[in-house]
Amino acid sequence: MHSLRFILRTSVLLAAVLLAGCAEIVPRYVAQQIEHPARPGHTVVHFEHEMARHVIGFRRAQVHLPNGLTLVYWYSAPRVFGIHQQDQHGLHSSSWSFRAPGMPLAPYLLPARLPGKGTVLLLPGWSMNALLMSSWAIAFAQSGYRVVMVDLPDQGGSSRAPPGFGPAEAMDLSELVPQLELAGAIHYPLYLFGVSYGADVALFTAARLAQPPSGIIALEPFANAASAIRRTPDSGLFIPLWLAHLLVTRGEMDAAVDHVDRALGLDLYTLSPRPALAHTTSCVLVVRGSRDRLISGRGLARLAQGLPRVQRVTARTYDHLSLPFAVQGFGAEFVHWMGSVAQQPARRCPVFRHHRDYPPFLLRANTTTRTTWLTRYFDWQFSGALAVSQVKAKG
Repeated sequence: MHSLRFILRTSVLLAAVLLAGCAEIVPRYVAQQIEHPARPGHTVVHFEHEMARHVIGFRRAQVHLPNGLTLVYWYSAPRVFGIHQQDQHGLHSSSWSFRAPGMPLAPYLLPARLPGKGTVLLLPGWSMNALLMSSWAIAFAQSGYRVVMVDLPDQGGSSRAPPGFGPAEAMDLSELVPQLELAGAIHYPLYLFGVSYGADVALFTAARLAQPPSGIIALEPFANAASAIRRTPDSGLFIPLWLAHLLVTRGEMDAAVDHVDRALGLDLYTLSPRPALAHTTSCVLVVRGSRDRLISGRGLARLAQGLPRVQRVTARTYDHLSLPFAVQGFGAEFVHWMGSVAQQPARRCPVFRHHRDYPPFLLRANTTTRTTWLTRYFDWQFSGALAVSQVKAKG
């Protein structure tokens, strides 16, 4: 009996020690991910380079900025790719996929076949390479727009650099855009399209460009950086939900934010794109999924309050991971809105009309035909809601 009590007491003490240790380790781990999005093992998802080049036909280039950074970008002229995209929805799992007919090298042999309507500059989310925007790039290019997908600093193939949560990246893009103009990669009117972290970068960038973009589409922007970081335990993006709920408290997340503030020299508590939005002459769409646990709906309402050129849209069935891939649900509507922006008088912005919400779904983890540890991890974390992507090129 005494032995059993001793074993139970020892087990409880060990469990308490382990939980206390994890409670210190987890916020530190989250802070490290925030500070170093491109560190090996932190990247959430990648789109394969070979597929982008040889199946789709995107071209890759890079630009050296005066501050010493090198930014990698992928681009395409407006053209018919012959690619069919599809969001496949089900009760328990769904996915995004595409089919590319013809020979693998055929995209290099096909000239641009569509008149240009302008350019869309696409900016990816946190720790994601630019090619993850390929689904949108295909939709915009096949609708007549030049597309440029940029690897943000410290992400993808671009130079390593501390994350700036918007203002620093906006300075880099203000130097990149003129060079893209000289290279012929950008034809006006220009539209910015950003996802999550990239959406914030787009909002900060608009005010810094010599020729402002005509329109900005911001999917899930951070109304406030610190607020978004605090909500990461509820989003399941950095660590599994069950572990976050067990170990991470609000105070520990505040400690993680304070650590990042000191390390990066930023004030994440006050950092917001609202001042940039208040001075923009661009028409702005801010879109959030109603099931988004990372981005506060109230925060976005305050972000857009009193700004007549900013329109908020709520997608009722999407979350933070599925909305960035909702091409079937929003692609044609975004293209129509951009066309309306180009036709409206300078001081007016068209009303965006959303017609259909699809059933909820989550993106496929990567674009190879082989299952990897990453796809298995996502499948496990989201209880099977995240399928393994298989992209097929038909000969």
